[in-house]
Amino acid sequence: MRTHFLPPLFAVLTAWSSYAASAASPPEHLGLKMADCTLGAEKYAARCGTFTVFEDRKSASGRTLELPVVVLPAKHPMHRAVFWNPGGPGASATQAAPFIAAGETAEELTQLREHYDIVLVDNRGIGGARPQQCDTAPAEHPEYYFLQLWPDALLKSCRERLAADANLSLYTSSSAADDLDDIRAALGYPKVVLDGDSYGTFFYLVYMRQHPEHVESAILDGVAPPGLLIIPLQDAAGAQLAVDQLFAACAKDPDCAEHFPNLTAHFAELVHRFDAGPISINFSNPVTHRPQVVQLSKEVFADRLRQTLYQSDAAAYVPYIVERAYLQDYAPLGQMIDVTTRGLVGLVMVGENLSVTCAEDIPFITEEEIRRTSAGSFEGDLRVRAQQRACRIWNVNPVAATFNQPVRSKVPVLMVSGSDDPTTPPKYGDLALQYLPNARRVMVQGAAHVTETPCTDRLKVDFVLSGSARGLDVSSCSKAFSRPPFKTSMTDFVDADQ
Repeated sequence: MRTHFLPPLFAVLTAWSSYAASAASPPEHLGLKMADCTLGAEKYAARCGTFTVFEDRKSASGRTLELPVVVLPAKHPMHRAVFWNPGGPGASATQAAPFIAAGETAEELTQLREHYDIVLVDNRGIGGARPQQCDTAPAEHPEYYFLQLWPDALLKSCRERLAADANLSLYTSSSAADDLDDIRAALGYPKVVLDGDSYGTFFYLVYMRQHPEHVESAILDGVAPPGLLIIPLQDAAGAQLAVDQLFAACAKDPDCAEHFPNLTAHFAELVHRFDAGPISINFSNPVTHRPQVVQLSKEVFADRLRQTLYQSDAAAYVPYIVERAYLQDYAPLGQMIDVTTRGLVGLVMVGENLSVTCAEDIPFITEEEIRRTSAGSFEGDLRVRAQQRACRIWNVNPVAATFNQPVRSKVPVLMVSGSDDPTTPPKYGDLALQYLPNARRVMVQGAAHVTETPCTDRLKVDFVLSGSARGLDVSSCSKAFSRPPFKTSMTDFVDADQ
């Protein structure tokens, strides 16, 4: 399901299948436990259950984790499977099961289900008995999440709570990849197709490095290659790229240009206001519905704007939001901050996100890289500094430096990139190609992060069925995307509670 106000899958949190309660039950032994189940109000038939692993895979002792698993059986089974991952890190694959079954998201899977089982697994720290969630955006206290991306006090409290029942240093991509391979073996698939979005591309490239013999092919949508893209170093340049592309598109659109003729200059002035410190804005408390003055920091403004640009439907509101804020009407901006922030916390397990990124990315960022990558961007180094601060609180062990090496693989790969992607800019797909000799990349002009169009869906299906990217016409989808009309009000900008 592609929502128009947040990164993919926020809306899946409003509906869930009947197996969730059993997934949280105490494990009786290690391994796979599956049973027939139904998904969503339509009662789609599936197989649901858990796979129990040791938290500490190396010692093979101590605490165990139940990883939720959902299998959507093929209509004409051939004992082949597509494993799908929505990204994050920290987003749930299994919560999307009803929508995938209904053909409402990841629509390529609808066609692939003719002969492929669709397998959805929640990585450690996401589902099951020990989800690493932190409510860093409590609805009753917007003063926290308008000021910091990861509010210090809330994060410290959450870490203390989670660390009492988990070793937070054991929730890395490498451990999750080994978990996934155990699940593959338990389900009996010799090889699998990997289909990942955003961080899902990163995770599946890690899997390809650790278990290359078990990969049939891979679809990577919004490419984030290990060793080439370090979260959050690319965010400043990605945000600037997306804003520049959006404003250029507005200038070429007669209606947008008429309503917002000085958009670039007004945006620059709005950004400049934050140089004196946070801006005071009037905001209606989402719980009490009473007016409240909150302090909006540049750190939050810049990064929530970047995240709003993840989807073109949401980006269509940005010129109006910027113009109203320039005129010191901050209500639309406050709505954008609120919807995006609370939606992200609902979408992503914040603790698991930090357990991964604070071990795999932040320890390897240098000051020279920060200066170089933040130069010339309205966001500057604020996003990096905010996550460095959060990671000092989260305090997990870094992975080995060898983890951050590019993944080399001869597996057939199809990459999809949006030209206006603010978080995995297309240049990283270009860099990854030199290490993946059997990969092709389609660039969708005007599209943002994680691009899904009927054309790219067909291309993905053709790729999987042929088992090769060599014969694909990747240029056929380059103009498949149409930018939605620009907005001149906040009408239909969906409220986070819906």
